[in-house]
Amino acid sequence: MRSLTAALALLLTTSTCQGFVAPTSSHNLHQIITPTTTPSSTQFNKQQPLSRLSVATDINAVGAPGTADLPWSELGFEFRPTKSHLRMTYRDGKWQEAEMVESPYINVHIGATALHYGQACFEGLKAFAHEDGSVNLFRPDENAKRINRSGHRVMMPEIPVETFIKACNDVVKDNVAYVPPYGSGGALYLRPLLFGSGPRIGLQPAEEYTFIVMVIPVGDYYKGGLAAPVDGLIVDDYDRAAPKGVGAAKVAGNYAADLIPNMAAKKKGFPICLYLDAATHTLVEEFSTSNFIGIDNENKKYITPKSPSVLPSITNKSLQTLAKDEGMTVEQRDIEIAELSTFDEVIACGTAVVVTPIGSLTRFDENGEESKYQFTEDVGETTRRLYDTVRNIQNGEIEDPHNWNYKVE
Repeated sequence: MRSLTAALALLLTTSTCQGFVAPTSSHNLHQIITPTTTPSSTQFNKQQPLSRLSVATDINAVGAPGTADLPWSELGFEFRPTKSHLRMTYRDGKWQEAEMVESPYINVHIGATALHYGQACFEGLKAFAHEDGSVNLFRPDENAKRINRSGHRVMMPEIPVETFIKACNDVVKDNVAYVPPYGSGGALYLRPLLFGSGPRIGLQPAEEYTFIVMVIPVGDYYKGGLAAPVDGLIVDDYDRAAPKGVGAAKVAGNYAADLIPNMAAKKKGFPICLYLDAATHTLVEEFSTSNFIGIDNENKKYITPKSPSVLPSITNKSLQTLAKDEGMTVEQRDIEIAELSTFDEVIACGTAVVVTPIGSLTRFDENGEESKYQFTEDVGETTRRLYDTVRNIQNGEIEDPHNWNYKVE
């Protein structure tokens, strides 16, 4: 486990960025960082050690998780109001100071590029309460890298990694009461969002951008979590992303494209959709909001698609590492539809779902005839083992050998 101080100290040895501090006073705003020096010395750089900022380093300074009046054992994956969100604006070529805002509303210019041209991307990560009362973010550095890759694809400014991590740290600290308590099975879900907030009528990038981080206490994405596998539908009438498009970027439009097929599948009794490659409809790509994993237990193989249209999942990346730790062979390659019949277990994975076992995948041909790929009726042994390992690391119950946890300070 890495402390935020140690993580940022490491980052600061290799990067320079415009730092941020909260204003000394503002309506409905809460201070993020309190400089112990004058405002002119609040830039992050190689010469300024992190110790010159007043950063909380003990649990009591952060506060106790799980003290909000919520039904912790009944949480699903849905919006719930919390204390605040973090907001930061990019203007005049640089990021301005960050603010904590209690109002859940934001004023946006009617000409904002996010509204007209979809210039927006987002992330998803979680914070977990540990038994010792601390709260830890899971791999926020990877989310920082991915939001910058997504932003670059749609011409938005980079958010320095240390700025992103500090923003996540501070919004969790300000909402620590909403972090589900240790043992509840829940987590505080963070949704960083970057969008073009400046006006443009012609197709071009904005001059102003807004970055926010909202937080929501959540439970399982699919009711029951790992209790039972869910049945999926293979989608033929729609495509999620085109070759050489934006499928590998976490941009808002990718998810809007899934709304119609997703809702139609649910009406048929399938809570999750599996998309095929748009060019040939012969290769497995990914689920609606999750990466695809196929498990071959006999040959100890973990197989996941390699495609420029698939969003690189941080959960998948973590599970691949854990699978390799166990001695499994990890393969990232094309997966023909016919190969589905060879898998003992199929998994949908992502930050929101963590790991969802797939019991079957059904496909309908143009005449409405059904074909079905059946997997385990119960949670598979490899699915269970990988899930338990990553969740135990997230909850601080076993060793964190790869230093994925960042302690909130």
